[in-house]
Amino acid sequence: MDESDENRRTIAACEECGSLYAALELSEDKLRPIGRRDGCRCGGTDFSAVDGSLSDPSLDETDE
Repeated sequence: MDESDENRRTIAACEECGSLYAALELSEDKLRPIGRRDGCRCGGTDFSAVDGSLSDPSLDETDE
């Protein structure tokens, strides 16, 4: 089974320093940065999902 079948990709922010990472949503409250199994570069291990509207391809910023 492909890992993408079980886990959704999202963007996560480190709760310690605010660094952003591509991440896998393992459960509703558990995020793991892709390629950083031990956590953030700052040492933080808690992440929160970034608002999905920031990466929504249907939003066109040129419509001003």
